[in-house]
Amino acid sequence: MSADVLEARGLGKRFGGLAACSDVSLSVREGEVHAVIGPNGAGKSTLINLLSGDLRPTEGQILLDGRDVTASGPHQRCQGGVGRSYQKTTIFPERTVFDNARLAAQATRPGALAMRCDGKRRAEVREAALAALAEVGLEGRADTPARSMSHGEQRQLEVAMVLATAPRLVLLDEPLAGMGHAEARRMTALIASLKEGRAVLLVEHDMDAVFAIADRLTVMADGKVIASGTVDAVRRDPAVRAAYLGESEDDA
Repeated sequence: MSADVLEARGLGKRFGGLAACSDVSLSVREGEVHAVIGPNGAGKSTLINLLSGDLRPTEGQILLDGRDVTASGPHQRCQGGVGRSYQKTTIFPERTVFDNARLAAQATRPGALAMRCDGKRRAEVREAALAALAEVGLEGRADTPARSMSHGEQRQLEVAMVLATAPRLVLLDEPLAGMGHAEARRMTALIASLKEGRAVLLVEHDMDAVFAIADRLTVMADGKVIASGTVDAVRRDPAVRAAYLGESEDDA
């Protein structure tokens, strides 16, 4: 069995008197896609922001490859191997596809942003950017301005920017949002391929995609985990059918 890349223990986040997350525990292993699902307001976005370092937990612990990163900010976690995408596409639309990937690759390589960056380091950044574009199928669009691509291609580019940082853990926040059927199918296949040598945590509302690619599922409701396990086990869970899938035990 693969080792846990990420482990969250008893995570909680309060905003005043509101508990957006409460006692959330989960793990993500190398070589798997672990999907987090739940209705709007379940706490999924808060959870992924806690894992990426964009929010500091009120309680609990976050381990990355066994190291406690609970107090680390997003830049430190990125340097430590955490890459994430956001619900809204975050690219540089006026730059080329290659420039977007190159800028992401530079961000995690010490000294790569220096004005006098040496040739070896520049070559490493270039190779990382091109490899990331190839992995998402955009190697032929390197010179294309990012603004001219379709929504689906821009989301592919955002994934390439994540990969260019050489992450151990990939956090994807609703990557299929706003896509048509063909684009969603391509993105689903891409997400499934990302787990090779990495751990992937996916927050997504497209249940067909989730059931197709997830190795494990965690279901949240009202800021808490109500079920976690294999896809088949979670789909059979009465609490999940009642709270999220809209089914009852009579439907089983």
